[in-house]
Amino acid sequence: MSTEAEAPTTLTEKRQDAFFNDALLFSAAFTGAVVVYAALLVVGRLLGLEDVELSWSDGLPDHLLVAGLVAGELFLLWNNGLRAGRRGHSIGMHRVGVRVVDRESGALLGAGRGLVRGLVQVVLLDLLLTALPFGLPTVLRTATPDAWHVGILAYVVLAVAVVLLVVPSLPNPADLLARSRVVKATGEDALLTPKRRTVVTVLEVAGVVGLVAVAASYVWFVWPVLHAPSLW
Repeated sequence: MSTEAEAPTTLTEKRQDAFFNDALLFSAAFTGAVVVYAALLVVGRLLGLEDVELSWSDGLPDHLLVAGLVAGELFLLWNNGLRAGRRGHSIGMHRVGVRVVDRESGALLGAGRGLVRGLVQVVLLDLLLTALPFGLPTVLRTATPDAWHVGILAYVVLAVAVVLLVVPSLPNPADLLARSRVVKATGEDALLTPKRRTVVTVLEVAGVVGLVAVAASYVWFVWPVLHAPSLW
């Protein structure tokens, strides 16, 4: 979350700041889904529904994480995909004043290519989470048979992520596949209004608090059985 005094100036800095803000908003979507899921479980238990389990040892941490990841990845698909394709920017991009456009013409990507861009980011994020030594129940792990799991690909994605962090000026895989590039925005709608920036900041703070709380609880739960994912 950048301030007026420390606003990024170069395009690379603006891209990094936009990524950071979008990541914080991802955490807000994650936290919101976890809260809603937990509330539904509590209501179900109060209503006496037999299938409702609130036990921490009966898979509740996995269910909460999957609910949060599904919501977060759907938000990512919309924010960095559909919205970016149709409007030229994600919320994080709009906050710092950059746009994503066609690599050659500079025109908007449109909904189709925007969704491709967002879907690539969703898949990469899910694979990146798979590389963490917590056995996270990611969306791909949960929704596909064990035979489809490709553990070594998670480490490839992790290596790519490290390279992009070290050399942030490189184009990310999503922009390469969508044939897009990020440029500085101009015009009256180049930046979010101060009121909307405040709303976004509140959502980011709430999201981080919730994400850290859920993550810490999950790590505490799985700590005795931590292991690296299989390469195959």
